[in-house]
Amino acid sequence: MKNLIFLTGVLLLLGAISFPAQAQTYRDAQGFYGQFSVPIGWNNMAGPSEFGTTDGTMAGFSFNAGYRFNGWVGADVEVMWLGGGDVVKNGAANADASLLSVGAAIKFYPFVLTSRYVPGWIQPYVAFGLGSGIFEQTLRGSPAFGSSLSETVFLFRIGVGMEVMISKHWGTFIESNYYASNSNSISGIGMIRLGAMCHF
Repeated sequence: MKNLIFLTGVLLLLGAISFPAQAQTYRDAQGFYGQFSVPIGWNNMAGPSEFGTTDGTMAGFSFNAGYRFNGWVGADVEVMWLGGGDVVKNGAANADASLLSVGAAIKFYPFVLTSRYVPGWIQPYVAFGLGSGIFEQTLRGSPAFGSSLSETVFLFRIGVGMEVMISKHWGTFIESNYYASNSNSISGIGMIRLGAMCHF
């Protein structure tokens, strides 16, 4: 899966190389933008719940809406869902884990000054954010209403990424993030996210 993500990112980057003359640069980056991505996460286990300990890879989708203030700084809000995690107890997966979260982040684009040496349509950044959500473990095979454990979690996000602008309005991006959590069942999630963006 990691190799597939890497290969897709390389292909998108190579495809963008043919469009640098029409692509957005730091000079015209200001404005609203939207993003859609497919995150894949690997959780960092905390203490087990009564269902067991969350284990394995989680995948889902996320939507971001934001504003780029200038070439240096942007900010956005994010809605993310991750699912497909196994909850393991006594060596067997007996429940499913999922996370629904809402957060906000600020992005810094530190290579504005080097844009004369690096093409301006390639825009690396670092991101810091806060959020909260609901982490849930649902027992498998149980028809009973309320057969799940859920808790409200607080999240802190740190990440690095790169936007590749194919035109003035369209581009792609790839990110690597870590979400630290105060959950009793999952202490954090490392994540790779690949998606598309539209700059209005």
